[in-house]
Amino acid sequence: MTKPIITTHEELMQEKARLKARLKQHKTELRQSVEEIKEAFNPISQVAKTTRKIWNADRSNPLVSMGVTRLTDLVIRKGILRRAGWLSRLVAPVLIQKVATYIISEKAADRVGQLLHQAASCLRKAEAGGQNTGNKKMAKPV
Repeated sequence: MTKPIITTHEELMQEKARLKARLKQHKTELRQSVEEIKEAFNPISQVAKTTRKIWNADRSNPLVSMGVTRLTDLVIRKGILRRAGWLSRLVAPVLIQKVATYIISEKAADRVGQLLHQAASCLRKAEAGGQNTGNKKMAKPV
């Protein structure tokens, strides 16, 4: 592309407007290209995100984690893999424990919250019922 010869101020302003429009078009094309690349890598990023979640399972509920650990140790290591080689007895329970903790903690978090809410509601009702019956003031005789 040859550079235009600019002789007047008006030609300069036209060239400036043309270059700004071209820059805007290139920016739009670049954004579209980046979005296409993101879409192309989306399955890979989803797999990576899920794998990260599995290996860093939710530790907010230690009872779930401890229960899954004990259960996988009992069932997998001492039950199913009782006569397996040392490598499979070492690796398989850890993998199964991580996946099971991830799956259960995802579902248990909501359920545990619901159970705690129900228990608190029951305690509030029982406490309110006990206060109303025990704190009634008797009318004084006139």
